[in-house]
Amino acid sequence: MDFSKLPVLIVLASVAVAWAQTVTAQNQEVGNRACAGCHAEIYRKYSATGMARSSGRIGDGSFRESFEQATFSDPGSGADYRVTATSEGHLLEFSKSSSGVQGQRLLEWFLGSGSLGRSYVFSLDGFLFQSPVSYYSADAKWGVSPGYERKQTVDLTRTVETACLQCHASRLQPIAGTQNRFGSVPFLQGGVSCERCHGPGKNHVARMTARSKTEPGEIVNPAKLDSARRDSVCAQCHLTGAARVATARSKSQTYRPGDLLSSYLAVFVWSNAGSSELTATSHYEKLRQSACKKASGDRLWCGSCHDPHDQPSVASRVEYFRNRCLACHESLACKGPQEARRKVENDCVGCHMPNRQTRAVEHVAFTDHSIPRRQASPSAPIANRSLVSFWNTEADLRDLALAYAVVAPTEPGVRPQALALLQKAETRAPEDVAVLAQLAQFHDKMGQEDKALALYQRILRIDPAHVAAATNLGIYYMKRGRPQEAISLWRNVLTRNPGFTSARMNLAVALYHSGEMGAAESTIRKALEYDPDLDLARKLLAEIQATRR
Repeated sequence: MDFSKLPVLIVLASVAVAWAQTVTAQNQEVGNRACAGCHAEIYRKYSATGMARSSGRIGDGSFRESFEQATFSDPGSGADYRVTATSEGHLLEFSKSSSGVQGQRLLEWFLGSGSLGRSYVFSLDGFLFQSPVSYYSADAKWGVSPGYERKQTVDLTRTVETACLQCHASRLQPIAGTQNRFGSVPFLQGGVSCERCHGPGKNHVARMTARSKTEPGEIVNPAKLDSARRDSVCAQCHLTGAARVATARSKSQTYRPGDLLSSYLAVFVWSNAGSSELTATSHYEKLRQSACKKASGDRLWCGSCHDPHDQPSVASRVEYFRNRCLACHESLACKGPQEARRKVENDCVGCHMPNRQTRAVEHVAFTDHSIPRRQASPSAPIANRSLVSFWNTEADLRDLALAYAVVAPTEPGVRPQALALLQKAETRAPEDVAVLAQLAQFHDKMGQEDKALALYQRILRIDPAHVAAATNLGIYYMKRGRPQEAISLWRNVLTRNPGFTSARMNLAVALYHSGEMGAAESTIRKALEYDPDLDLARKLLAEIQATRR
């Protein structure tokens, strides 16, 4: 097999916002049970909310999936799936007749309260990966997970990183220097903890236990903050935008309730923000577009309609939210279409905050928080649109450059602007790894490999744990006849994420060409443990075995 014929496996490093708290902050968190002694009623009510039940070990809580429709075929990949409940978790079995692939994974952890559905996480050698199968509550059936609908293979190597877990689980236990390895228990508390909104509670609990007065500001009450800091608490998990960029400040500090989120997270929206797409976490963004918010200003916030410690029952939901509407609007009978009135009398939310489908998540609809007076047809994107800061402040050059780099893969028209901004940002901050990584990818795509190589080398001098830079630099070394350096890089990458298929395949090919047939074969076999539906690996394994006979 000729290595030169293998594709250059550039890894597009998404500029994700890792809301992982620092070790110091983690040590200062005590968990919800420590709050229950003084706040028993709040603790009881909150424990039943969707936020409190947004993650956990399978079997925890009262929600139970139905397994009546737990066997299905995926037309995209051609795979057959079956999920069964066991005492240790849910067993996912998969098979694919066209390639003879079959296997199983034990799903141990869930993400999602079950109100809309659930996704699942499994562990392999201590590293966490996302299940390609999810549960959808509305239809009480299982199907492929969001983002897997167009996959042509059984994809079992999508990593679950700290940024993925942060808005679903609390007191995370990541292993430093890895992409997706966690302690034997990945998080100490399922769901969103009290401390996510009120700040770390260790000192507060110690002082209250000693019956001494707490220091001002030690525990945060969001409702008593100024509007920007108050809204930041909700926006940390309920604001998507077109691009989210961790600011330079977030490298050394972590957002805590009471801070301004804008200091840690730069959020950008399109200049025609009114036509922005509904996503699973765009509630805050959509609310700001609403006529209600524009008329009410800072008086209207998430807490105006939602009690963060409680949620209405299904039976009381219509009346509950109607009363929230009547806090500002006159009590008038519904004047909507007759068919809407027949469905549910005076259901304000049913007409003005309908559940709408998102393009990113099939099978599931989310509440539209733009509160439209009348439903309008989606408008087409405006040509030559630009990114603007959601915070209504002047955008930092570095953050704007990264934002354009984030959207560039799906917005070809902005790529020249993204490149120009990245080059300026690199001049101002020559050791900013996020900027260097995006700039290196642009150079690679333009065929400027020497420039990309130099940037990857610079990145690894600053951050030796940067997986994408090491993977791509290894490819350049291999092309330039430096296989041992490439092999060293790829082996290092696999200690940080052993499911990184591209790095493992490159390593196997490099070992093969270096004459290390035994090492090459064991590397391929390991690749197939993580990614069994990898046709290239099967072909290379057959070639190696034929050579060794």
